[in-house]
Amino acid sequence: MQLNFIGLVCPMPILKLKKYLAENKGKPIDCELLISDKSGIKDIPAFCHQAGLQCELLSTDAEIRFRITGDEV
Repeated sequence: MQLNFIGLVCPMPILKLKKYLAENKGKPIDCELLISDKSGIKDIPAFCHQAGLQCELLSTDAEIRFRITGDEV
């Protein structure tokens, strides 16, 4: 699953990620998250850590890419 939040500024990417997680409660998570707001480089991993998810930064080019995985949320 790819979540494209390009063009949104914080806190919107985190709020939309929370919504995605709520909609997939009880399911394993494996998604790619795309953002353009550079503040997300720190905010997204911090949120994932608090949520018990793994977060890997894949790219910081024109778009910032994360891979987010975890057991059931």
